[in-house]
Amino acid sequence: MAKKKQPSNVAVRSHKKPGAAKKAHIMAPKTKSEAMDPDPLPGGGAKVPSKSKNGTAVRKKAVKPPPKTPEQIHAAKKALAMWGLLSQGGQASGGKLKPRIDPAERIALAQAGLLEVVKVGRALRLTVTDKGWDWAERNLNAPLPENVSGAAILQSWLTRLRAFLRARDYRLSEFFAAPDDTEMPPDHAELRERIRSAYCEVGGGFNRRVLLRDLRKKLADVDRARVDFVLMEMLRDEQASLMQLDYRPDVSDEDRAAALQIGSEPRHIIWISK
Repeated sequence: MAKKKQPSNVAVRSHKKPGAAKKAHIMAPKTKSEAMDPDPLPGGGAKVPSKSKNGTAVRKKAVKPPPKTPEQIHAAKKALAMWGLLSQGGQASGGKLKPRIDPAERIALAQAGLLEVVKVGRALRLTVTDKGWDWAERNLNAPLPENVSGAAILQSWLTRLRAFLRARDYRLSEFFAAPDDTEMPPDHAELRERIRSAYCEVGGGFNRRVLLRDLRKKLADVDRARVDFVLMEMLRDEQASLMQLDYRPDVSDEDRAAALQIGSEPRHIIWISK
């Protein structure tokens, strides 16, 4: 028996789930530009979409930097310890330093020859060695611990200081040895001229190597602290150079007594170009 045909006006049932068409309509972008532009992120950034297997957009998470190794963390702590000590002129009692230098960092720095540790009574006296000053000059941009308050700011300033010293061919010890402007009156023009006059008298003119022991004899009536202050001003203003006697047997007790200490380096010679 033949099947009867369904009337054309009878609706055919759909096997699609209710609401599917509605969802598809909602997912579809209204315009071409909406399909191309990613959603903005707070702060002006944007999520970068990628497509999954079914074609829907997937938001990628920002990639975090890899965690620091124990060696990197230890190196950052040692660098911070060095800068804490150098901020005190390169010498201080261990218990008074902030941030405090942990025993592990102190021992490692001493073993590396960057630090000299001497017990004074119950306290430990820490002194940056010549090797330590050289390390500091080469590592002004060394990473510092990220969990220490202000470390990022300090590191930014040290990086700028590194560029400043290299551009002017300054030693880091000269920077730290510069006296505070509040310690002496700002005007020392008269004493500068007297130093220049004494220099010419001892050396027979400019562009000569003059020992500080001989220069000081001409300035014996002036307070030594004032002379040292003005010498440092002249050094900073590039009006004079201060150098060491490199050949140690030539350094006499008189030279040692007359030397101007800059950081951990004694200077025995002055040179004035003009």
